[in-house]
Amino acid sequence: MLSALRNEKPRPYPREIFWADLKAGITLSASYVPTAMALGVISGMGALAGLWCGVFVGIIAGLFGGTRALISGPSAVLAVITATLLMGPDVSLPELAVIIVMAGAIQMGLGLTGVGRFVSYMPHIVLVGFMSGIGVLILWSQVGKLVALGMSDLALAAGCLAVFLAWPGRIGKFIPAALATIAIGWIISSFVPGIDPLGPIPVGLPIPVLELPSLDFLPKAVGPAVLIALISSVYTLMWSLIADTFTNSRHNPNRELFGLGLGNLAAGFVGVLPGSGTIATMTARRFGGKTVVTGIVCLVIIAALILGLGPYVAPLPLAALSAIVMLVGWRMIEFSFLRKVPRMDPRFSSVMLLVMGVTIFVDPLFAIVFGVIAANIVNAAQLESLELDSVVSTPLLDVTFNPEAADDYEARIGLLAFRGSFTVSSSRKLVNLIGTDIRDHEVVIFDLSRATHIDDSAAHLLAQVIDRAKQSRTEIVVFGVSDRIRGPLFAFDVLDRISGDRIVATEKEARDLAWSLL
Repeated sequence: MLSALRNEKPRPYPREIFWADLKAGITLSASYVPTAMALGVISGMGALAGLWCGVFVGIIAGLFGGTRALISGPSAVLAVITATLLMGPDVSLPELAVIIVMAGAIQMGLGLTGVGRFVSYMPHIVLVGFMSGIGVLILWSQVGKLVALGMSDLALAAGCLAVFLAWPGRIGKFIPAALATIAIGWIISSFVPGIDPLGPIPVGLPIPVLELPSLDFLPKAVGPAVLIALISSVYTLMWSLIADTFTNSRHNPNRELFGLGLGNLAAGFVGVLPGSGTIATMTARRFGGKTVVTGIVCLVIIAALILGLGPYVAPLPLAALSAIVMLVGWRMIEFSFLRKVPRMDPRFSSVMLLVMGVTIFVDPLFAIVFGVIAANIVNAAQLESLELDSVVSTPLLDVTFNPEAADDYEARIGLLAFRGSFTVSSSRKLVNLIGTDIRDHEVVIFDLSRATHIDDSAAHLLAQVIDRAKQSRTEIVVFGVSDRIRGPLFAFDVLDRISGDRIVATEKEARDLAWSLL
């Protein structure tokens, strides 16, 4: 198992890279604090939970992960999932901590077993629909909150958004737009009455809320834990790929998931938000950061600030934090992908839009499950036609076996050649096609020499085909059974249904045997 965590050979870490990381980390901390606080507020766990998530998940994942320049911490999608769980009647804060611990353990297991890279194979249309739906939810929730606060807060949020969007990029390298937005919002709120402040925030180390769960709760916790682990992992591996492009390196997905899982395990124990890879990875790069040391420096600074930060952030206006959150939600909506919907296959665009709709109007937790099932159904329909094209049915004229055959056009032997993979996608229709060919011949030769994969469903239905052949008194001859497909054929007693002397190695042997059976 541990072999899956081995990373590429460590690169040298010269002094100039360290100084670049140090300066970028100090600058990044100014940008990281307001965003992490805002996401903590969204989650329902409080601003401090967002900051401590960055400290625990970010530092642990940075030290033990497998990506050279990834920065982890609170993310909008996990904040919304956490809020959804807490708003329900079935999950308390201690029970949420249990779910986060379980999610971290699942991620560590994915890394240790070496299957981490397969987590990123979630269909893109599902991920786009889900993320866009989360973005809409974030926007809607913040607009509703601002309207409830009053017109002064709504106007301040609009002004903060304008500042954020208009902030010059050259100045942003030294004074991050998020920090400038918060500062300007705080100055305005000092002179305009009626603007609601964030309020007092407790300081100090996080207080663990984890309790021993009841046996009745554990089965209910599995679904949310798997979802958090899955979304956190997919989102992190997506950012890992992006980080690879500007570090000219290749991340280790299994090690990355192990490190992230360890961080989320710690986050659950101390009762803060679960985390994932974040957009701070790109921000750090813009500030000149080169490696994960940038994030570690940033988060060590934040850990020091948290201990005495409470009295200073209490006057900050909620509207300014909401403006930052709204911008995060806006950026999560994949407008570039949505513009392509008219040109897409309707089956794929329908899945994406349905996942987005279910996320917004039904339940984000259910949307992923629904989306994966729907995408698999669409993909199965595509695979069906491809797999059926790989089955070649050829009647073998009797004269090819015996030139003196009475009828030049009689074909009592048929050849069914299987090429490629055969799965549940095509197995049922395949049975109907093969059944027709079997009835037309006295002997049928199954050529499996080029079959590369047969899943359990296809093997099971192939066994039914052989049973149907026996009922119609059609003889079956098989050749070319390779080791890669022998397993499922053996498991479902496919080969046991055929007499051992009817299973041969080569096509010549199969043809000679088939002719002798007439």
